[in-house]
Amino acid sequence: MVSLSGTVARERAIYPRPISAMPDIVMLRIPSEFRRPELVPGRHHPILVETIEEQHELELFLDQERDAPCAPDLLDTRPSTLQVEQVAIAHYAPPAAGWPYVLLCRWPADLAAAAPEELRIFARGAYTIELFEDREQLERASERVLALLGRRRRTYVEVIPPDWSAAPDGTRH
Repeated sequence: MVSLSGTVARERAIYPRPISAMPDIVMLRIPSEFRRPELVPGRHHPILVETIEEQHELELFLDQERDAPCAPDLLDTRPSTLQVEQVAIAHYAPPAAGWPYVLLCRWPADLAAAAPEELRIFARGAYTIELFEDREQLERASERVLALLGRRRRTYVEVIPPDWSAAPDGTRH
C-alpha cells in the first residue's frame, strides 16, 4: 500500500491566494519516477484549493493508502465556487527557490462556456494556469494575455498585483 503523500506528492508547497476571490495553490513537485502522461505529466502539478474544507479533503486524499499511485486530480474537475464578473489575472510568486512562478487567470462563466469542452482548457471550469521558471517569463506571458483581452472592447480585466516580497529573493515587482 502507498499514499500519494509518500509518492507523487511527497514534495509540495503552498502558494497563498492574493485576494479572497482567488484560490490557494498546492503545488506538487513530481518525482521523475512518477512523471507519466497517464499519472502526472510534467515536473509540477498545481492543485487549486478554494476553501479550508477542500484543503482538509485534499490532505486526506493525499494521505489515503491505496494499491498504487494515482493522479492527484481530486479537485481538478470540481466546479469552482468562486464567482467573478470579470477576468482576473494573478501572479503567484514561488514560496521558495526552485519552485515555479504561476500565472493564474480566473474567467467568468460566460467566457469559459465559449470554449469547446473537448479542449479541457479550464481547471475547475474557470481557471487557466501557466507555470514559469522565472519572473520575466511570467511577466511576458501576462502582457500577452492582456494584449489579447485588450482586443475585446467590452472585456473588463482585474489585474491582481503581486506582492513580490514573498519571492525567494525578496525583490519587489
